[in-house]
Amino acid sequence: MRMPKKLLRRILPDRQTIERIPVSRRFSQRFDRPGLWLIEREAIARGLAVGVLCGMIPGPLQMIAAISCAFLFRLNLPMAVVGTFLTNPFTIVPIYMAAYGIGQWLSGGHASGAEWHQIPALPQTDWQSPLSGAQAWWQWIMDLGMPWVTGMLVLSVSLALLSYMVMQIVWRGSRYWHLTQLQTRRRHRTANS
Repeated sequence: MRMPKKLLRRILPDRQTIERIPVSRRFSQRFDRPGLWLIEREAIARGLAVGVLCGMIPGPLQMIAAISCAFLFRLNLPMAVVGTFLTNPFTIVPIYMAAYGIGQWLSGGHASGAEWHQIPALPQTDWQSPLSGAQAWWQWIMDLGMPWVTGMLVLSVSLALLSYMVMQIVWRGSRYWHLTQLQTRRRHRTANS
């Protein structure tokens, strides 16, 4: 199957692009491990799922977690990195609010008549001092409480599984479409011969 591979080779970040990410420089000596750059259906789908799962981690640990998991489980590293971008400045607040709502719903907050509590403001992350940034994020998580943690766990796992299944469907659908096109061209060639 060529089509998904060709497309992914064009759009996924290459090794040089990933090495330019400040967090990944610490791992660059390990970028030669087998499987990290493999563009196969399973490696890509698992890489995306792990990236989405790690992308739900609050604060600056998302990329470190995704790269570490790619090394540990021998997943496609570029897809794991891309998956972390599910949470970005445009999506993080709606995702965290959805997680908070899911957590409140699962803990019976809405059923008992409790009101929706507004999500606390996101902390400022100082990239020069990762420890103080991590402490600020930890305090923010503690302010959100158990409903948010529960909702994040449910939402993270659900989105990771969904991304895995979607990638599998897209890859297999692309393969099916490619094979049907090939059969159609063969039929036309034999009919014209």
